[in-house]
Amino acid sequence: MKRSGKVWKFAVDDINTDQIHLSMYSHLPIEEQKMHCLETIDPTFAPNVQPGDLVIAGRNFGCGSARHAEADLMALGVAAVVAESFDRKFFRNAISSGLLVLSCPGILDAVDQHEEIEVDANAGRVRNLTAGTEVVCPPLPDFYLGMVELGGVKPYLKTRVAASTPAGG
Repeated sequence: MKRSGKVWKFAVDDINTDQIHLSMYSHLPIEEQKMHCLETIDPTFAPNVQPGDLVIAGRNFGCGSARHAEADLMALGVAAVVAESFDRKFFRNAISSGLLVLSCPGILDAVDQHEEIEVDANAGRVRNLTAGTEVVCPPLPDFYLGMVELGGVKPYLKTRVAASTPAGG
């Protein structure tokens, strides 16, 4: 599974779910909520990110509450989040929702803001297309890739159940 696009780099650690999704906007429709995504760190992000762009971040991305902050990123059209590491709750929520996330130690040193990169989650590789460099990281297991490809855990499970049900049953 590959994704390529422009980098939005957040070179800080411990970006929490309250910074990704500001709770004061939770009562609004997602189309309005998404416009405040990460605004306390970079107010230019939500108004300028384009569908297919990629978020690059430091360690422990998505720490904090188990709120579904990935929904804002997905509503903005972010194709993937590559971070030095993820909070386990955010990682599970993202995969379960169909957002590609990849832990890639060394990614902050390998890319700069607005460069073009290609993420290959099967191979565990991030190529900086602008600089012509590459970072190797652990690939995602096939079942995680399957969940992302099908749009999350619910479509993934429906497909698995349908495949194991005998015809006519």
